[in-house]
Amino acid sequence: MGQDTVVATVAGISVTVADVRKILQNDPAQLTQQFQQNPTLALGQVYLIRYLAAEGEKLHLEEKSPIKEELEELITLLKQQVLANAMVNQEQNGFLVTDQEIDDYYKKNESHWEEAKIKIILIGFKVAPVAPAKVDATSTEALAAAAKNALETAHPLNERTQAEAQKLAADLVQQLRGGADFAKLVAQYSDDAESKGTGGDFGTPIRATTSFAPELKKTVMAMKPGEISDPIQEGHGYYIIRLEQKTVQPINEVRESIVKDLRDNHLHDYLNDLTNRFKPQVQRPDFFAQPGKYLSATPPPPAPK
Repeated sequence: MGQDTVVATVAGISVTVADVRKILQNDPAQLTQQFQQNPTLALGQVYLIRYLAAEGEKLHLEEKSPIKEELEELITLLKQQVLANAMVNQEQNGFLVTDQEIDDYYKKNESHWEEAKIKIILIGFKVAPVAPAKVDATSTEALAAAAKNALETAHPLNERTQAEAQKLAADLVQQLRGGADFAKLVAQYSDDAESKGTGGDFGTPIRATTSFAPELKKTVMAMKPGEISDPIQEGHGYYIIRLEQKTVQPINEVRESIVKDLRDNHLHDYLNDLTNRFKPQVQRPDFFAQPGKYLSATPPPPAPK
């Protein structure tokens, strides 16, 4: 569907995909929530408000009190918010990061950019069928779960039970630590089709910042070249890992991320200092314990002049 596609007409006005996108970008977050719940009603409300505002302009209501004062106050508040956001962006993106700071940060945090090349053996196991939960048959989540369970049980990696896979993985670890040929065991046992054809090579380097399972990353980063891991369960299988090589990404590959980190750190310190600077010093704890009690009270009349 193109951006110029008309998706609705409201009081004779054609509304396109681009119009709706602009409305959601420019209007408050509350409107976005309303649009998600009932898009046609929310869209109608937008154009209703626009109509009423236009009618009010024809009558010059913005020039009359108290509307005039309310608009002036609103414009002031909006301007303050826009300028405050702009100042935050300026403080972050305009912060100067020197080459020396980049070098120092890189040396101090080299482990953050470590990457490891590994070989793997995957010992899979058959997924035990799960009894369907008693839920509404029309539930999308229930149907999706049932479909996933049916697929996994119908197409397992092999016929091993989990206990059998765990025992075999432990036995292979013992053989490998005793000097067995890794590539031969890959060819004989591994259920990972992609790495099996390359002797177990796991093509993607493991890094602390990548989206692999936390336990797997933690194990790999603690290993030494040539070391064999204990079996690591992930999904429906056990991984056996041999660390081939551990290196650090060159500084030129991570320079942009370092600049971003340093600017983020500066912004954090900047905002933290301002937050502490503008932290209210409470003079009347009773007011802050029950502010509604005092704010809802009718203010006294002004003193006579």
